[in-house]
Amino acid sequence: MSLQSLHEVTFNTFLKNKSYDDIKRHVNVFLDKYLVKLFYMPAVLRLQKAISENHYITIYSSSPFFLVGPIADLLKVNEYKSSLYSLNNHNKFEKIKLILDGEKKASYALELMKKLNISKEEVYVYSDSIEDLSLFEISGNKIAVQPGKSLKKIFIENGWEII
Repeated sequence: MSLQSLHEVTFNTFLKNKSYDDIKRHVNVFLDKYLVKLFYMPAVLRLQKAISENHYITIYSSSPFFLVGPIADLLKVNEYKSSLYSLNNHNKFEKIKLILDGEKKASYALELMKKLNISKEEVYVYSDSIEDLSLFEISGNKIAVQPGKSLKKIFIENGWEII
Protein backbone atom coordinates (compact mmCIF):
# COMPACT_ATOMS: atom_id res chain seq x y z
CA MET A 1 0.00 0.00 0.00
CA SER A 2 1.35 3.42 -0.91
CA LEU A 3 1.91 6.08 1.72
CA GLN A 4 -0.88 8.16 0.14
CA SER A 5 -3.32 5.22 0.28
CA LEU A 6 -2.36 4.40 3.86
CA HIS A 7 -3.12 7.95 4.97
CA GLU A 8 -6.37 8.10 3.02
CA VAL A 9 -7.68 4.80 4.37
CA THR A 10 -6.61 5.56 7.94
CA PHE A 11 -7.93 9.11 7.84
CA ASN A 12 -11.29 8.22 6.29
CA THR A 13 -11.81 5.16 8.50
CA PHE A 14 -10.69 6.47 11.88
CA LEU A 15 -10.34 10.25 11.91
CA LYS A 16 -12.62 12.11 9.50
CA ASN A 17 -15.21 14.15 11.44
CA LYS A 18 -13.79 12.95 14.79
CA SER A 19 -12.90 15.37 17.55
CA TYR A 20 -9.23 16.33 17.63
CA ASP A 21 -9.45 16.75 21.41
CA ASP A 22 -10.79 13.21 21.85
CA ILE A 23 -8.07 11.76 19.63
CA LYS A 24 -5.41 13.76 21.47
CA ARG A 25 -6.55 12.29 24.80
CA HIS A 26 -6.32 8.77 23.39
CA VAL A 27 -2.89 9.49 21.93
CA ASN A 28 -1.59 10.68 25.30
CA VAL A 29 -2.86 7.54 27.04
CA PHE A 30 -1.35 5.36 24.31
CA LEU A 31 2.03 7.09 24.44
CA ASP A 32 2.17 6.95 28.24
CA LYS A 33 1.49 3.24 28.17
CA TYR A 34 3.37 1.97 25.11
CA LEU A 35 5.90 4.41 23.70
CA VAL A 36 8.92 3.37 25.75
CA LYS A 37 8.26 -0.26 24.79
CA LEU A 38 8.18 0.70 21.11
CA PHE A 39 11.53 2.51 21.12
CA TYR A 40 14.51 0.72 19.58
CA MET A 41 17.27 1.21 22.15
CA PRO A 42 20.29 1.39 19.80
CA ALA A 43 18.60 4.31 18.03
CA VAL A 44 17.55 5.95 21.31
CA LEU A 45 21.12 5.72 22.63
CA ARG A 46 22.41 7.43 19.45
CA LEU A 47 19.81 10.15 19.90
CA GLN A 48 20.77 10.70 23.53
CA LYS A 49 24.44 10.94 22.57
CA ALA A 50 23.66 13.49 19.84
CA ILE A 51 21.60 15.54 22.28
CA SER A 52 24.42 15.49 24.84
CA GLU A 53 26.78 16.76 22.11
CA ASN A 54 24.36 19.62 21.29
CA HIS A 55 23.58 18.42 17.77
CA TYR A 56 20.60 20.01 16.06
CA ILE A 57 18.02 17.24 15.81
CA THR A 58 14.93 17.20 13.64
CA ILE A 59 12.36 14.48 13.22
CA TYR A 60 10.76 14.18 9.80
CA SER A 61 7.91 11.70 9.90
CA SER A 62 5.07 10.74 7.61
CA SER A 63 3.00 10.01 10.72
CA PRO A 64 0.39 12.64 11.64
CA PHE A 65 1.21 15.70 13.71
CA PHE A 66 -0.81 14.59 16.73
CA LEU A 67 1.51 11.57 17.15
CA VAL A 68 4.82 13.09 16.10
CA GLY A 69 4.55 16.28 18.16
CA PRO A 70 4.26 14.60 21.58
CA ILE A 71 7.02 12.12 20.68
CA ALA A 72 9.31 14.96 19.55
CA ASP A 73 8.60 16.79 22.82
CA LEU A 74 9.35 13.69 24.86
CA LEU A 75 12.62 13.10 23.01
CA LYS A 76 13.58 16.77 23.40
CA VAL A 77 14.49 17.31 19.75
CA ASN A 78 14.91 20.76 18.26
CA GLU A 79 12.03 20.54 15.80
CA TYR A 80 9.82 18.21 13.84
CA LYS A 81 7.85 18.07 10.61
CA SER A 82 5.03 15.60 10.04
CA SER A 83 1.98 14.90 7.96
CA LEU A 84 -0.79 17.41 8.58
CA TYR A 85 -4.55 17.02 8.78
CA SER A 86 -6.77 20.09 8.79
CA LEU A 87 -9.47 20.73 11.35
CA ASN A 88 -12.82 22.42 10.82
CA ASN A 89 -14.37 25.18 12.97
CA HIS A 90 -15.59 22.55 15.45
CA ASN A 91 -12.05 21.19 15.93
CA LYS A 92 -12.88 18.00 14.03
CA PHE A 93 -10.66 16.38 11.44
CA GLU A 94 -11.69 17.60 8.01
CA LYS A 95 -9.12 16.53 5.41
CA ILE A 96 -5.55 15.52 4.75
CA LYS A 97 -3.54 18.67 4.25
CA LEU A 98 -0.01 17.31 3.71
CA ILE A 99 1.55 13.88 3.59
CA LEU A 100 5.21 14.18 4.45
CA ASP A 101 6.83 11.77 2.02
CA GLY A 102 10.54 11.18 1.39
CA GLU A 103 10.79 13.90 -1.26
CA LYS A 104 9.29 16.51 1.05
CA LYS A 105 11.51 15.35 3.91
CA ALA A 106 14.58 15.83 1.70
CA SER A 107 13.36 19.28 0.67
CA TYR A 108 12.86 20.33 4.30
CA ALA A 109 16.27 18.93 5.22
CA LEU A 110 17.96 20.89 2.44
CA GLU A 111 16.25 24.09 3.66
CA LEU A 112 17.44 23.39 7.20
CA MET A 113 20.99 22.65 6.02
CA LYS A 114 21.05 26.01 4.25
CA LYS A 115 19.60 27.80 7.30
CA LEU A 116 22.15 26.20 9.65
CA ASN A 117 24.95 26.53 7.08
CA ILE A 118 25.97 22.88 7.32
CA SER A 119 27.32 20.53 4.71
CA LYS A 120 26.12 17.12 3.60
CA GLU A 121 28.97 15.54 5.57
CA GLU A 122 27.57 16.97 8.80
CA VAL A 123 24.10 15.47 8.28
CA TYR A 124 23.06 12.13 9.75
CA VAL A 125 19.87 10.48 8.53
CA TYR A 126 18.29 7.59 10.41
CA SER A 127 15.32 5.80 8.86
CA ASP A 128 13.72 2.41 8.50
CA SER A 129 11.88 3.16 5.27
CA ILE A 130 12.66 2.77 1.59
CA GLU A 131 10.40 5.82 1.17
CA ASP A 132 13.26 7.94 2.57
CA LEU A 133 15.83 7.28 -0.16
CA SER A 134 15.65 10.95 -1.22
CA LEU A 135 16.40 11.96 2.35
CA PHE A 136 19.33 9.55 2.56
CA GLU A 137 20.75 11.02 -0.67
CA ILE A 138 21.23 14.48 0.84
CA SER A 139 23.17 13.16 3.85
CA GLY A 140 26.77 12.18 4.28
CA ASN A 141 25.92 9.71 7.05
CA LYS A 142 23.24 7.15 6.29
CA ILE A 143 21.97 4.81 9.02
CA ALA A 144 19.17 2.32 8.47
CA VAL A 145 17.29 1.47 11.65
CA GLN A 146 15.74 -1.99 11.59
CA PRO A 147 15.20 -1.57 7.84
CA GLY A 148 12.71 -3.43 5.72
CA LYS A 149 13.99 -5.96 3.21
CA SER A 150 14.34 -3.55 0.25
CA LEU A 151 16.15 -0.86 2.21
CA LYS A 152 18.38 -3.40 3.92
CA LYS A 153 19.47 -4.74 0.52
CA ILE A 154 20.44 -1.25 -0.68
CA PHE A 155 22.39 -0.57 2.51
CA ILE A 156 24.26 -3.85 2.32
CA GLU A 157 25.13 -3.27 -1.36
CA ASN A 158 26.52 0.19 -0.53
CA GLY A 159 28.24 -0.74 2.72
CA TRP A 160 26.18 1.77 4.69
CA GLU A 161 25.50 1.38 8.39
CA ILE A 162 22.59 -0.66 9.70
CA ILE A 163 21.56 -0.75 13.35
